[in-house]
This record gives sequence, C-alpha cells and structure tokens, in this order.
Amino acid sequence: MIKLTTILTELLNTYEVQATIISDKKTNITDILDQIRALRKITTVRNITPAQYMTQSLSQHTIIMIKFVTRGDASKDIEHIKRDILTSDNLSTDIRIPGVKSFTIKSETLIRK
Repeated sequence: MIKLTTILTELLNTYEVQATIISDKKTNITDILDQIRALRKITTVRNITPAQYMTQSLSQHTIIMIKFVTRGDASKDIEHIKRDILTSDNLSTDIRIPGVKSFTIKSETLIRK
C-alpha cells in the first residue's frame, strides 16, 4: 500500500538555495524579504548575512536562504523566481520589488530538502 506522504513527496519537491541581494540602503531589508516571501512557490526566506558583511556604501549586501516548492525542474523555477524579483509584470524596465538593485542565486547551493 502506498503512503500518502510518499505520494505527496513525489508530487511536490522542496528545495533550498542561497542568494545574494544588493539593495538600496534607503529601503528596509525586512520589507524586501517580505515581498520575496509573497512570491509564488516560495515558502520561507531567511536572512543569513554575517554581521561583518555589512559595508558603509550606499548599497546593502544581504545573503539569504530561500526555500521553495516545485513540481518540475528546480533550476527553471530558480530563474523564474529571479525574474519575478527583478522585473515588473508589465515588462517595462521597472524593478518589481522596490529597492532591489541586484539578485544573484548561488546555484551550486541548491539542495533538496
């Protein structure tokens, strides 16, 4: 007999990946992370930036861990998440999440949870 958890595990796969955000210091990083959490497929976002990583420049560098759920290829979903963070729905040059200057995913850190 097949267990329900086995079926769900086959349908939904949970992954975790590390990313770096470069944001404007005028924008609160908590607001940015809340907006990332609201994106489709993302379940959790954790700030893991070491204290010594902060700089005195106009930009703020933040290292985060993103946990997301997928039914398909996790690599494609990562690229979709990146596009959602950096580009607007109306395909203009506006940034979708205000304050984010750059968003880089470290694909080598992608692991299945």
